[in-house]
Amino acid sequence: MISKSTKPRLLLFQPPIYEFALFDLFLKPYGLLRLGRWFAESGYDVFFLNGLDYNESETNRILGTPRRMPDGTGKFPRMRTPLPFGVESERYFGRYGVLPEILKSKLQAVNPDMIFITSGMTYWYKGVAEAVKLSKEVYPDIPVITGGIYASLMPEHCRVNTGTNYVVSGNTASDIKTILSDFSLPEPNGGIPLAPLMLKEVWEDAGIIRLNEGCPFHCDYCASDLLCSSFIGGNAEIAFESLVEMYGRFNTRNFAFYDDALLVNSSRSINPFLELVLKKELPVKFYLPNAVHLQFLDKETASLMKKAGFEEIRLGYESSSSVFHNNYDDKFPYDDLHRVVGILERAGFSKNRITAYILGGLPEQSWMEVEKSIKTVASTGIRVSLAEYSPVPRTKLWGKSMELCPFPLDKEPLYHNNTFFPMKWEGYTLENMKYLKNLVQDLNRNL
Repeated sequence: MISKSTKPRLLLFQPPIYEFALFDLFLKPYGLLRLGRWFAESGYDVFFLNGLDYNESETNRILGTPRRMPDGTGKFPRMRTPLPFGVESERYFGRYGVLPEILKSKLQAVNPDMIFITSGMTYWYKGVAEAVKLSKEVYPDIPVITGGIYASLMPEHCRVNTGTNYVVSGNTASDIKTILSDFSLPEPNGGIPLAPLMLKEVWEDAGIIRLNEGCPFHCDYCASDLLCSSFIGGNAEIAFESLVEMYGRFNTRNFAFYDDALLVNSSRSINPFLELVLKKELPVKFYLPNAVHLQFLDKETASLMKKAGFEEIRLGYESSSSVFHNNYDDKFPYDDLHRVVGILERAGFSKNRITAYILGGLPEQSWMEVEKSIKTVASTGIRVSLAEYSPVPRTKLWGKSMELCPFPLDKEPLYHNNTFFPMKWEGYTLENMKYLKNLVQDLNRNL
C-alpha cells in the first residue's frame, strides 16, 4: 500500500561492510543511485541511507574520525567485531560504517513504501543481512528488495541468509517493475538512466564516471560478463554531462572510472569524452580503481589521458606467462607491457604513477610463475600490485576452486575473501604468499 504522503516514498540503503581490512578506493553505490534517479525523475520521493557515511558525526565521535585523502579516498569508521561462527583467522575482523543504532534512528525518520538494499562482494553479505534486519525491525510490513553483485551471483544464498523479500538480478528494470506492480506502486518511466541521483554528500569528494557497460572478454576468473551479459559501448556526451553536473553542483574535482573495459572502442568513447573535458578546460583529476586493458592503450589515448588530468594508470597485466593467458583470458601478447610503458612515458606519465596488477593464488597456480611476473613488471621500472585471487561464484574457475579448496565456498561466502588464501597448496603456500608480498613491497620501495 502507498503511504499517506502525496508521492510514493523510496528508501535506498547502502549497507555497512564486515571485513578484515577496508579502504575506500572510490567505493560508491553507483548502481543504487542510478535506480534512485530513475525513481526520482518518475515522481517518487527518494531517500538515501548511507551505512558507509564517513562524515556521520555521532559515529565519528564514538569511533574516531577516519583519515581521508584529498582525492576522495580514505578510511571508514571501524569497530572490531567477533569472527562469525565457524570462521577462523588470526586477523581482526571489523564492521565498517555508521553505528547500528544510528542507522536505525535514521531509518525511523523515513517511513518508506519500499526499501532497496544494494550489495557488493559476496563476502560482504553480513552487512547486507544487517541492513535487511534493521529495515524489518523498523518496518516489518514494508517490502525489502536486494540487488547488486552478491545478490546477482548468489541469489539463493542471499534470499535464505539475509531475510530479504525479493532478490533482483539479471534484467533489473523489468524485475523491479513486476515487484512494484505487486504493491500497486507506479512504474518508473523508460529505462534506468546512465547518470546517478545527484547527492552532495556522495559526490562532493569524488564522482564516478562510467562510459561502457560490461566487458567483451570472458576471463575465467572474472564475473564481469555474468553481471552484464553483453558489452555496450558508451556515450561520451552523456558521460560528460554527468561529470559537468557533479562539477557544477558540488564543485567535484576528483573522478574515478568504473568501467571494466574503459579503452575498448576508444575512438568512440573515452577519446571523445576526454576531448570534451579538454575543450571546456575543466580542472579535474581522473583515477582508475579498475585496471585498463593493455592492448587498447595507444599513443593518442595515452596523450589525451595525460592532458585531461589522469593522476595514475593501472594496467591489467595479470601474468607474464603466455600459458596463463592462453588458459584464462587470451588478452594480449607477451611483450605488450613494454610497449605500453613506453607509450605512457612518452605521453608524460612518470613510472611511479603507473601500476601493473599481477594475479596470484589461482587454483594450482605456482608461486614461481607469480614471482617471475612480478620481476618482469619491476624490470620496466613501474609499480607492481599483487592482486590475490578470490573465488567468484559462477565463473569458469568456480568449479575448480570448489574442487580444490578446503573451505565450503558454496555454503559460506566469507571464504571467498582472499584473506583466507582459499587456494593454497604445496606449490603455493602461505609462506610463498608472504614472500611475494614482501618482494612487491621491496621492489616498489626502490622506485
